Amino acid sequence: MATILSDASQATTRSLRGLISIPNILSLDAPLVAIGWQWMMLFAFANPTLGNEPTQAAPMFTASTGVLFMTVWLIYTADRLLDCRRMDFDRKASRRHQFAKRWSPIMWPLWGVVLMLGGLLALTQLHRELLFAGSILLILVTLYVAAVHYFQHGLPKEFIVGSLFAIGVSLPLMTSRLTLSLVIAIGLLAALFVLNCLCVAKAQRASDRQQGIGSAILMFPHLSARLPWLAGMLAAASVVLGASGWTPMSIAATTSLSSILLIPIATSIDDQTGGLTASQWGELADYALLSPFLVMAIVT
Repeated sequence: MATILSDASQATTRSLRGLISIPNILSLDAPLVAIGWQWMMLFAFANPTLGNEPTQAAPMFTASTGVLFMTVWLIYTADRLLDCRRMDFDRKASRRHQFAKRWSPIMWPLWGVVLMLGGLLALTQLHRELLFAGSILLILVTLYVAAVHYFQHGLPKEFIVGSLFAIGVSLPLMTSRLTLSLVIAIGLLAALFVLNCLCVAKAQRASDRQQGIGSAILMFPHLSARLPWLAGMLAAASVVLGASGWTPMSIAATTSLSSILLIPIATSIDDQTGGLTASQWGELADYALLSPFLVMAIVT
């Protein structure tokens, strides 16, 4: 009986591990994070009881949400598919890259369809200011992707990705009213997203080293051990900025919550506790950024 229960427990654990990986493999985790923080920003700055400088209330489900989701999916999927063209799959490779390699004949046509749908939605539904700002950001992202694939060894890409991600989720607010409070909130988001990217890079540094893919963790190895401390510092700084009124407390609290969740993840990547591999702990780092959904569900 004990053996049967043990086998059942191991099977359940393997199933849970598989479920954890599915959004990451399908490139759905980053788009979900993006719309979660876009909603959080709109929620905070449109609610006079939670934000210092309320703006006109905006619905959560808008064209910009759909465009953001599809754009982030397109960027992350294209990056993985392009990675596969230069990777040696006889060496260590992440599961998301293995999936992209296997299904690339289907993924590329699907990518083209999503590109056309996203472009059509943007051109017909976004207002002129947001469409212009989004076009500039898309150009910057395209330049980044090109630089990564041509100069990947000398580019601390995690800092660039985190900053561009924060700007992307905040773009609807930036095009309506740019305030000091909003700038500080974007700064907090950028720091959180950079920290998340560094945790992921720490988790996959072994495969990146074998594949010759550059990262800030490989460029600055001392960062690896300091990630939990940096997460704690970001959590504390967020609370201070929110409590002092420099930025909406809801943004500060949510950023602090995600930072706190990243502390055990960053610590466990090397220890590989809980029966999870380093790669799986890296995947959990993205789940730590889903805190906006939890906070909005509680507050509303």
